[in-house]
Order: sequence, then structure tokens, then C-alpha cells
Amino acid sequence: MLRRLAPVALIAAALAPAGVMAQDVRYSSLPVYSFVQLSVSSATIAPADFRAKTEAVRSCGEARRLGKALGARINNGDTVMANRLPGELRAVLAQTPTGRATPVLAEKDAAMHVVVICHRS
Repeated sequence: MLRRLAPVALIAAALAPAGVMAQDVRYSSLPVYSFVQLSVSSATIAPADFRAKTEAVRSCGEARRLGKALGARINNGDTVMANRLPGELRAVLAQTPTGRATPVLAEKDAAMHVVVICHRS
């Protein structure tokens, strides 16, 4: 089952200049994430196959290798504050173990995404 989500591209919008991020870290008790996001079109791989392959991921290195093999768009996010992410995505990430992929997140345009948490602090 695919989870519907507001555009996951909002993660990219959450990336802020380092100075802003450093200032935010001092005042927030929310986690800071480092992650890899894989994005593919459902025209290139069946949703069930994408889900099965991403459920097997156990590290960010594996996620990057899988992304390359699938021809996915790979987005690396470093030091992203949880409060800069959409609330729905924040809740999903809070329940996702480090090194594992989120459930497949889908957009209206048939893009599919997963986020693999590399590190959280």
C-alpha cells in the first residue's frame, strides 16, 4: 500500500543554509536527520517491486546503490531539522529506524519516494 503525501520534494525545501541550521539546532529538542531520498516514476518500476526492494535496504550505502540500479533520482540530505519537514513526513520519520526506508510515499503525479535515515541526533 502506498501512502499519499504532499509533495515529498518539500524535503528539498527543508534544506537551509548552514548558518540557519546551526542556529536552529541550538533552540530545538526535535531530531536532526541525515538521509537519502530515492524517487522513481511508477512507469519505470511497479509499486510492489519498488516497495519490496526498498524494504530490504539496511543502510544508506545500500539505498544509494539501489537508487543507481533503478535509475532513481537520489537526494542526499544533511542536517535537516525535523521542524523544517512537513508534519506528516516528520511522523513517518519518527517511526522509521536508522538505516531503514520509510514506507513508499506517493505523489499525485505517480512519483514514488522513500527516505532512508542515515543518522539522527
